[in-house]
Amino acid sequence: MNNHIVIINAPKYDPDIYFERFIKQVRANPLTLKTPIVLLNDFYLDGLPMVLEHLGVKYVAGHGNNEADFQLTNMEHASHIIVLSDDEHSFDSDSLSFDICYRMKEHGLAYRVIVECVNDENRERLKGIGVKTVMRPIRSYPEVIVRTMESPGAEILIEDMFTRADDIIMRYPLWLEGDTWQDVMMAMIADDLGTPLAFVSKEGKVNVHPSTHDNVYGQSILMLVHSDNIPSEQQVREAFSGFHDKQQSA
Repeated sequence: MNNHIVIINAPKYDPDIYFERFIKQVRANPLTLKTPIVLLNDFYLDGLPMVLEHLGVKYVAGHGNNEADFQLTNMEHASHIIVLSDDEHSFDSDSLSFDICYRMKEHGLAYRVIVECVNDENRERLKGIGVKTVMRPIRSYPEVIVRTMESPGAEILIEDMFTRADDIIMRYPLWLEGDTWQDVMMAMIADDLGTPLAFVSKEGKVNVHPSTHDNVYGQSILMLVHSDNIPSEQQVREAFSGFHDKQQSA
């Protein structure tokens, strides 16, 4: 195998569902439609479930920190190496992950590794040995790792929106009557309030990332704002009305 994806370890709960979702997301991309995927763990010692076999997955029984098992996956020719946390709720899992990643470093492969880290305090230790990407386990959305494979850095944006540390998504009432989405965005950005991501229609439907030229009719907007400088509803309304007045008088 060459340019394949190796996934080390398995989720402690519902691994079949996790891997099925992950693989279907990989297969949805034409560039990785036929990319071989290898699972390395000791969870499927009795054989893979049919749903994973039908998706063309290969299985190697073993451990990521065992040299013989490492060699069986032909990991040195893999395009991506994913190290899942042995238990996404246990800080102890990071010790096993670090051991596996250190083996990757010894083989000169750390730069291809995406590793899950339970305890944020261990992130720098993993990055210190050259691991490409360190991220929290997000078991409900294996798509996050797939996005990370396809667009490195995407995990930073996704994790950022899950927490209140730097940026958060806020909903603001804003009545829109056929205004272009471009005007909504420019009004908010011009006043440095945030970045509009979606609008809520008058029927309550959330419309994500509309075209800038779309004429939108809505009751609210969803906007990415800095958590240390959250604008008020009044600021949002005034920013939009002020921009709207300038456009009409121009």
